[in-house]
Amino acid sequence: MKKSCRRLLCLSWAALCALALAPSLSLAQSYPNKPVKVIVTFPPGGTPDIYGRILSQELSNLWKQSVVVENKTGASGTIGTDFVAKSAPDGYTLLFAADATITIAPHLFNNIPYNATKDLTPIINAATGPFVLLANPNFPANDMKSLIAMAKQQPGKITYASSGAGGQQHLSMEMVKHMADVNITHVPYKGFGQGVNDVMAGHVPLIFGGITASIQLTKSGKLKAIAVTSAKRSKAMPQVPSIAETLPGFRIDAWYGFMGPAGMPKELVKKIHDDVASIIKRPEFQARIYADAMEPVANTPEEFATQISEDLVEWSKLIKSANIKLD
Repeated sequence: MKKSCRRLLCLSWAALCALALAPSLSLAQSYPNKPVKVIVTFPPGGTPDIYGRILSQELSNLWKQSVVVENKTGASGTIGTDFVAKSAPDGYTLLFAADATITIAPHLFNNIPYNATKDLTPIINAATGPFVLLANPNFPANDMKSLIAMAKQQPGKITYASSGAGGQQHLSMEMVKHMADVNITHVPYKGFGQGVNDVMAGHVPLIFGGITASIQLTKSGKLKAIAVTSAKRSKAMPQVPSIAETLPGFRIDAWYGFMGPAGMPKELVKKIHDDVASIIKRPEFQARIYADAMEPVANTPEEFATQISEDLVEWSKLIKSANIKLD
């Protein structure tokens, strides 16, 4: 083949590649040119809703376009997650995910309507943080040792609320029960807001809450903190022991991040990732995260995908070892 022919073929191939990339590049450059919907799968009041709204507002300011949060709740977050999984992969329907529906639900539901690794596109893990075991101020126990002693004396009589079966609030107490060999009765609610209201009213004595919401509730004196689920004490709540101080090896942390439907163009994923990452890296945003006892993450889509795959394996081991079953 003559050099001129080979050169022509190479140029033609390069032109075809450029044409193939053009639609996704054009889409990323013009995005967003209409309102963006962000699905939060838990009701208002909890950490996913708080940070989903904060980041959505910041994106709205950055994009000069409306970014609307919609709380699509039910079935431990799987309804909203499935809604996003079945949406068009054009970036106009995003999921602000809590890890429960991505890495825990697949091990607890037999007929989950989506595949966490095949039907969703990881974009960016925004933040991670522990949970806090909260109690009504009149509850007799003030620490884990006292709570465990009470539970052993009154098997099944102490109750705890959660935002629904299958989430970390539920599994955190199930892990306590497994490791301490105690029986505490689960009372599931439709969201953290409903559950925590009943704890404040004294109808149920205990609930695990995301640390962001928990700090506000304990500062106001509406609830007291018994322990945190992180391996060590939180810098924002240094007076509150970790559960691991009583039950060595205990650790549960949650993550919150943006995902989209499968099939999103890479250039579009990169744009959304880069814009969210730029917000997370702002000093004022990091100050807010640290004040809420959270840790900023801002990993790449590839790193986020790897994290999800590893978490799926770890939660599977945990759930099986504790023989955790939905009520």
